[in-house]
Amino acid sequence: MTIRFAAAMNGTMPAIAGVLCTGAPLDAANDNAARTRPMLCAVSNSPNIAMDAGIAEALMHFARHGLSAADRARIEAEAAHERGDVPARTRWLGICGHLDRRMAVAVAHRLRG
Repeated sequence: MTIRFAAAMNGTMPAIAGVLCTGAPLDAANDNAARTRPMLCAVSNSPNIAMDAGIAEALMHFARHGLSAADRARIEAEAAHERGDVPARTRWLGICGHLDRRMAVAVAHRLRG
């Protein structure tokens, strides 16, 4: 059975295009005030590079392993813990945390104790 997705149309513009705009504020604001509110899709002037790298690494791991990616990251973290490789354990727990936060917290708690 084939499943197809088509975004709803709003006149001539797809509804999803409204979500992708960079000028949509996240909360109500006075139109006349200086724009100090966070934007929905705005590019940050000072990106958090460590967070971006962690998310990118987690996404690449997910691309390789699909829905079992969090479980595989957990296995790698446990293997690194057995080897005594603290940086690798931290890296794999970070990847697992991006994919399944509860699993990562439970594994970290178990490895500490």
